[in-house]
Amino acid sequence: LAQAILAQAQNQQGIFPHHSSNRLASRSLTPAVMGQSECKGCSTSDATTDTVKVNVGVTLLAGEAGAAKTSPKHQAAEEQLQCREEEVKEKQLQKKHEEEEECRRQEAEEQQRLERERAEEQLRLEHVRAAEAQAREEQRLREEAEFAEREAAERVAGEEATRREEDGRKRAAEEQLRKQAQEKVDVFLKAKGFKTMSMPRTSCFTASYPLHVAVQENNAGLVSALLLSGADKKVKNSTGKTPLEAAEKLNKKGSHAAVMAALG
Repeated sequence: LAQAILAQAQNQQGIFPHHSSNRLASRSLTPAVMGQSECKGCSTSDATTDTVKVNVGVTLLAGEAGAAKTSPKHQAAEEQLQCREEEVKEKQLQKKHEEEEECRRQEAEEQQRLERERAEEQLRLEHVRAAEAQAREEQRLREEAEFAEREAAERVAGEEATRREEDGRKRAAEEQLRKQAQEKVDVFLKAKGFKTMSMPRTSCFTASYPLHVAVQENNAGLVSALLLSGADKKVKNSTGKTPLEAAEKLNKKGSHAAVMAALG
């Protein structure tokens, strides 16, 4: 059977063995039989004597081979082959599906990674901006504190300078007043016969001091000059009175008020 099938396949493909006893010695068909015009290459043949030789054994084997192809075993083999092909296709589709799923999974993971990196970068930038803002605020507060400190120091220094200037002017004015008062006192002491402000002048068992004499004369300017020059306002005369007590005794309707105020 296998040899018959092989022979049929070779015959269909135009392969003829050289030693086959079934080789057709000559094949020609008359135009009347085939319904075709005469072939120019075969014009020497005789239409009345040309014949077609048919190998009956080969024809029978070809029929048996076709019948073998439709046998249950052949159908089972074909079905099994088809099942294997479908399984291969299904596996290929499954593999392709898995590859696509893996690709989508990797893309999703990559997207998540990018989003996570963007979020982390955003958070880092926010921290950096917050730190920079805090640093600027701290710098501003330091500068304001330093400015306020400098301003306070300058104000204190200015006030101190002003105070020193004022004290200097005041000391200069006081020194000028003392100088003028001393000159005035020296003239008074010489005119009234006093040697010093602290030594009394005695006459007829009485003793008086320059300050008491200035009170008696109701000279408030001279009283102030004596006090400025160092006269003792608590000293007592021969009657036991201080210059203020003497002024109070002499005061009539406020006549010695200025003297009393200077002694105050």
